[in-house]
Amino acid sequence: MKRFVVIIFILGIASFFVFNSVKNKVKEDLAKPVELPSVRPVDTEAKDQDVVTSLRSIFIPYWSLEDKADYTGYDKLMYFGITPLGNKINRQEDGYRAMSDFLDSVPSDKDKYLVIRMLDSDTTFPILKDSIKQEILTDDAISIAVENGFDGIVLDLEIAAVPFDSLIKQVDEFTSLFYKNARDKNLQFTIIFYGDTFYRLRPFDVKSLSKNADDFLIMAYDFHKSRSNPGPNFPLRGKEVYGYDMTRMTSDFLKFIPAGKVGVVFGMFGYDWEVDENGNASGMGEALTYKQIRDKFLDGCEFVECSIKRKNDSRETEIQYTDEMGSDHIVWFEDMESVTEKQNYLKEKGIGSFSFWAYSYF
Repeated sequence: MKRFVVIIFILGIASFFVFNSVKNKVKEDLAKPVELPSVRPVDTEAKDQDVVTSLRSIFIPYWSLEDKADYTGYDKLMYFGITPLGNKINRQEDGYRAMSDFLDSVPSDKDKYLVIRMLDSDTTFPILKDSIKQEILTDDAISIAVENGFDGIVLDLEIAAVPFDSLIKQVDEFTSLFYKNARDKNLQFTIIFYGDTFYRLRPFDVKSLSKNADDFLIMAYDFHKSRSNPGPNFPLRGKEVYGYDMTRMTSDFLKFIPAGKVGVVFGMFGYDWEVDENGNASGMGEALTYKQIRDKFLDGCEFVECSIKRKNDSRETEIQYTDEMGSDHIVWFEDMESVTEKQNYLKEKGIGSFSFWAYSYF
């Protein structure tokens, strides 16, 4: 019996030491940093040695067509455009009626793209909610593009709505269907994004939509809107001041879309805001084309206390002046100098496709 007790005692002591040894080893292992295998992010930017080829396109609104249009220097011409009514294209609307005038003015060596303007929520939402309407609309738009000799379709789907999952899914399904049907007819398919898609949480899942088009256009303008306080059209830098800028926009989109499929659209216009003593807008800003700004201010500003200054961060120009009634104004606008600096930055990121909104504005 004594021998049995001694054996149990010895086994107990041994177990105690083994337990403590194991416990200390586990404690030591948990204290060490875990070395995870490195995950390489998707490389969507061009390498330093890559040559970025520039491609220029321009939007041509139906209201700006001229008898003697000059499209020299542009590779793609975007006709803006036609729009739905119900579940088909509205053939009574001015954009559709003016399409023949556009086609008559286009040189044969230019690629032509037909823009589908989906800007009216009352028309757009019923289409997004109904797969049958989507099928009818896409077939109708594609038939018009093919019959009129267009090389591609550009979908301008502008939605100002809360990004509910259901709406995001509807947009994804609609664009996927449009892309498939367009490609079946050998048409290129392009999707337009807001430049502030990530900043203002638009109802677009860029990662998912990146699979639904041949390429993408980003509207890098109208960041400060007519109903906002004065600010640049879309600043190159200065997110600390403005909340967002082109450098951050570029980074956001290139996380999901290769640089070779990204094009950036510059808005050749600005806004004129009447402001209070603190520089805040006292009403909605008036939209001015670059041509109007040049005629009104740059070729000789006749207003009182007219100050014109290009800002270092945004690279855009701000004008401050007092009108004939004694009211103070602030104007911000884009011009070719600011565009050139933005293009140089974008080329560094591998983006070489640039477009302009819009013909006759500058």
